[in-house]
Formats: sequence, C-alpha cells, structure tokens
Amino acid sequence: MSKVTVTRKKLEELLEDLEKRSDITASALVTRDGLVMASALPKDVDEDAISAMAGMMLGLGTRVGTVLKRGSVEQVIINGRDGFAILTDCGQAVLIALAPSEAKLGILLYEMKETANMVKNMFR
Repeated sequence: MSKVTVTRKKLEELLEDLEKRSDITASALVTRDGLVMASALPKDVDEDAISAMAGMMLGLGTRVGTVLKRGSVEQVIINGRDGFAILTDCGQAVLIALAPSEAKLGILLYEMKETANMVKNMFR
C-alpha cells in the first residue's frame, strides 16, 4: 500500500470520527488550492465544488484578516438558514464541515479544532 493511500485512509478515518463525536453531517479535507484530500460527504454533494470553494473562502478570509489587522485566519463560519458551514485551517489543508442549524456551535468549533490539530500533526 502506498503512503498516499495510507494517508488518505487515515484522513478519512479522522473525518468519520469527527462526525461520530459531533453533530457534523458532512466533512472534507482539501488542499489550500481546493483539491480533495479526503471526504465524508453525502453522494448528493458536489465534492469538487465544495473543495474549490473551501480553498477560496479560507484565502479570502485570510486576506480580510490581514486588511483588518486581525491576524491569520483560523476559522470561517457561515451561518445559513439551514445550518452551518465551517472551515478550519489545518496548516497544509482546510477542514470543512456541515452541520444543522440546531447544532451547538461551541462543540462544533471545539471538535473541529481538535481534528485540525490531528491533521497538522500528521503532516509534520
């Protein structure tokens, strides 16, 4: 088994574990360029579109953070009528997660930060 396969499998296991520990219903890890590294997304979700937008949104958030002198961006939160989309910086990757509107935001943010730290450690 190649290192790429083992890494992708390990990343997918992290995503599945994240979903088991929280109200997150879908998640993915993407590169900063918007390419999918691993995902646990429903079949009706366009994986390529989500990954491209995630990379772009974190980049935009970083630019806004710089202009507003808020430092480097750790998370971008979208609170929509039907739920949350949360992006978290993982160093070389971006973690994106979807959750219903009734989910507890504090728990989501905590669990995502924990998972992001695990991903960062994998790439050290």
